Amino acid sequence: MTKTDVSAADGGRPWPERMTAWQIDTYAPFEDSATLNDKAESPASLGPKDVLVRVRASSVNPIDVLMAEGYGQVLLSRVRQAKKKSFFRTVEFPLTLGRDFAGEVVAKGAEVGSEHLNIGDAILGVVAPYQHGCHAQFVTVPITQVAKKPDHMSYEEAACLLYTGLTTWCALTSAGGLNSSNAADKNVLVIGGSGGVGNSAIQILKSWGAKVTTTCSTNAINLVKGLGPDNIIDYTTADAQKQLEQFGKYDLILDAAGIPYGDIGGSYTPLLKPWSWAKFVTLRSPVLHNTDAYGMVFGMLKNAFDLVAPNVCSGAVFKGSTIRWGFFMPAEQGVEELARLSAEKKITVPIDSVYEFADMKEAFGKVKAGHLRGKVVVKFDEK
Repeated sequence: MTKTDVSAADGGRPWPERMTAWQIDTYAPFEDSATLNDKAESPASLGPKDVLVRVRASSVNPIDVLMAEGYGQVLLSRVRQAKKKSFFRTVEFPLTLGRDFAGEVVAKGAEVGSEHLNIGDAILGVVAPYQHGCHAQFVTVPITQVAKKPDHMSYEEAACLLYTGLTTWCALTSAGGLNSSNAADKNVLVIGGSGGVGNSAIQILKSWGAKVTTTCSTNAINLVKGLGPDNIIDYTTADAQKQLEQFGKYDLILDAAGIPYGDIGGSYTPLLKPWSWAKFVTLRSPVLHNTDAYGMVFGMLKNAFDLVAPNVCSGAVFKGSTIRWGFFMPAEQGVEELARLSAEKKITVPIDSVYEFADMKEAFGKVKAGHLRGKVVVKFDEK
């Protein structure tokens, strides 16, 4: 394979027309529907600001498991349609899943200069849910969704960073209103510090200078302690709620554990600082579920109701605070900051287990079973 810069315009293609990829042809549990296709079509061309990457490792996220079974298909299909500026729904299958990865730059678009990346550079990256994923030999992504891999990180470690990290970063910044400039001395509660988002949230917030309290189970305390929170509360203890109150009131509560909406008003919104625009941010957004269940129009109406109702019923709005939804977004600024924090060794992602590419179904099963202590990674041992 030659190391030649290419663009969609010049017709160059220094990579094979076929590749190996895990793909699905229908929405069903991954273990039932996925096949390892060694004749899958590789990316046909590159846009001027795209890079083509030979994938060396990728991670399996809970959203991959859900998307295999059709989660988000209505809204994501409309996004794909809009991206292609088409009046017709795009053909979804065969569909390759996978959201974050690490690998080497094989080709780049005409507007990707050497000040950004060079052929052969080791990078980490992320794929938006509406794009075909990275559980494949090659993947194409915009330059804004990749960054150089820190030298101290293995490909397996780098493949774990961005999807969970960006989900967290966007929840803290876009929904939570915090960033490196204003988070110093803010009092933040992270519910579920032992999970992927919880891990990332603690480390990002501490790098910003925030005071962080987090919750986890007894057997995860040692793992969470290594992330550097100010206070750890074992939620299995009888006085957990009293401890939450002791370390509050909070400027922000980030729910990384999926607290039921009915519990938010009774146990958590009273812990927010009153009349300070404090926020409870949950990643348990019903947006994709509602559009799947009710279609685009009625689904969006249901979303509006589902956002307003908890704010009113919990009493949050009557004390100057709000309940908000956090989302993953492929934000360029977030990619840059997470890559920098990783290079400075201020953020790491624990790895639960590593699987071979041929064992992708087992990796999906591991994620589906839950109770993880870090990310599940798939490595590509292509010579």
